[in-house]
Formats: sequence, C-alpha cells, structure tokens
Amino acid sequence: MFDRKTFVEVNIKNYIHNLELIKQRTKSNIIPVLKADSYGHGAVPLAKAAYNYGVDFIAVAFLGEGIEIRKSGVNIETLVFNYATPKSIEENIEGFIYTIGSLKQLNELIQYFGKDINKIKFHLNINTGMNRMGISIEELDNVIKLIKEYNINIHGAYSHFATADTLDNFVKEQYEKFILAVKYIENSNISIPIKHICNSAASLYFPKYALDYVRPGIATYGLQPSDIKTEKELKPVLTWKSTVARVGILKGGESVSYGRTYFAKKDIPIATIPVGYADGYFRQLSNKGYVLIHGEKCNIIGRVCMDQFVVEATNLSDVKIGEDVVLIGQQDKNFISAEELADLAGTINYDITSKITKRVPRIYIEEE
Repeated sequence: MFDRKTFVEVNIKNYIHNLELIKQRTKSNIIPVLKADSYGHGAVPLAKAAYNYGVDFIAVAFLGEGIEIRKSGVNIETLVFNYATPKSIEENIEGFIYTIGSLKQLNELIQYFGKDINKIKFHLNINTGMNRMGISIEELDNVIKLIKEYNINIHGAYSHFATADTLDNFVKEQYEKFILAVKYIENSNISIPIKHICNSAASLYFPKYALDYVRPGIATYGLQPSDIKTEKELKPVLTWKSTVARVGILKGGESVSYGRTYFAKKDIPIATIPVGYADGYFRQLSNKGYVLIHGEKCNIIGRVCMDQFVVEATNLSDVKIGEDVVLIGQQDKNFISAEELADLAGTINYDITSKITKRVPRIYIEEE
C-alpha cells in the first residue's frame, strides 16, 4: 500500500478545529458537507469524526455517497442534495433526508409513492438565483398544494449562495428571497423545522445570515473559501507526501520528459518523484509547480507524466533516493497550499484535493 512512500495525511484534530471555528462564528448548528469523498479527504473517516464531534446530520451530493458512509457503520442522518430515482429512495428511506428541487420532481415522487410519500423526510431546495437546482418562486403555490394534499414530511428548507465567495451584494438579495419564500410556505400552515443557506464563505464572511444550521464544506477542510479574503484561523487538514525515486544530472542542452518542453541551460541536479496525473497531480503543473525537499522549493521541469514528474534540485547538494517530498503541506519553514497549486493550474483549491485519486492511500492522524 505504501510501496512508493506516497500518501495523503488527513489531520482529524484540524478538521474538528475548523468545525468548531465555524460553529463559534455563526452560533449555529453545522451540517458538514462530505460530498465527493469529502473533497478528496475521505468521507467515511471524516463522517465518523463529525459524528463523534456531535453533529446532528451530514450532507452529501448523491445517495450513493451516503450509502457508503452508512455501510461503514456511521449511522448518522444524511441529507442528499441531488436527484435520486424514486426506486432508489424507496430502497433507502431510513436514515436519509431527500431534496425536493422542482415541481416536476415532486410530481414524479407522488406518482411513484402516492400517499406513502409521507414516510420520507424532505428538505425543500428554493431557487433564489443560483438557477441550477431548486423550486422556483412561480412553482411555490403548486408545491404547497401538493405538500398539504399528500401530507409530505418537510424536515427543512434551504437555498444556495452563488457569490458568497466574492463577497458581493447578491448574497443579501438571495437571503431575502429565501426568507420571503420560507415565510410564504409557513404562512400556508406548513411547518419548516430547519432552515439553512450559508455555505463555507457565507458562514465565515456573512454569519448574520446563519439560520438554524450552516452547511460548510470547503472551509471544514482548512481550505480558503474565497480568493478575496483569507481566513487565517482555518487549519489545513490535508498533507500530500511522496519520496525521491531517482537522482541524476540533466546536462546542459538536454531535455526532460515528454514533448521536450524543458531544456537545461547548464548541468543541473534533478530528482524524479513517483507521482503523476493518474494520482490526481495536475498535468497543468508541468513547468509550473514545485515540491518541497529538505524544506526547499524545487521546481517541476518538463511535463508531468501519468506516474512521475521531475524537479530541479539546484539548491540542494545531497538529495538521496528515499528522502521525503511534500507536494501539499508543510516541510520545515516552507508550506505549499492547495490554493497555490490551484493558481498555477488555473483552477480552484478543492479541485486540487478532490482530484487526488484512490491510488494514493489516506492515513488519518490525531496530532496537531
């Protein structure tokens, strides 16, 4: 499993620290978002950590993600954000809360379940401007009518901010639309026990909009939820480590890796790292990225391959095979963040972590 000394460390204490930070800022309960295998961090161990921390329920993107968590023995109620077929819902009623995201979907569910639909817990997703999923304002009257007619169990309601990370005024507009929609539903004698709208960025930068619960994802992993504002109290949860697989000299005038995109101007020491894009290390980091060896930044030269890439080790006099390499995280006084790699690759931080494949083992530590 650790045959090439390449693995991801996930720090459980830092994860709990981030949950607690968000809870203190918002004065609300937390629904940790564990979709996409916890953004590459490992959903099952972090679901266990969240459960032990004392959260009431968690959220996933798809039902299959929730089933995997429950099969691991974590019997925590799970909100499913996205569409699930009526048949799959029928087979997984206990322990799950499903989302009603449109009038058409609700009609599909009623057609399938009939009066038995009241055995299922639902949250209403209200579209306030994201325009991706959610019940439109125009659909509300018909949705209300069906909820009453079929005695549908509405456990909660939520919406999703489109621009909380950019800190603009559309956040206020969406919040007000959501509150109006919820009041309209409640004034129709439909109880909505739980309301939530804040994602990570809103939890940290618009805590006044926190309702009964907040729904943070990326910030719980210590990754910055905004490019505009930095939250210094977040603690990164993930460290990606590897090793030196080969050392050598690239002679002046020689090239390295596929396509000959890098030529040495003089003789330089190089080191090969046994990681590639099949591990989720972005090919876009070719000739751009860097790693830490002996605490020093070593630039990638040439293209990142499926299983390997090469770095320049000019500032290091004694690099040896088997020595530690850090791809994301701290080594001595230097630190490589997912945000830095995302900037270099032209993407976002959680694209970096969620792309780390299953080929890279995860280990879970409790240390600071």
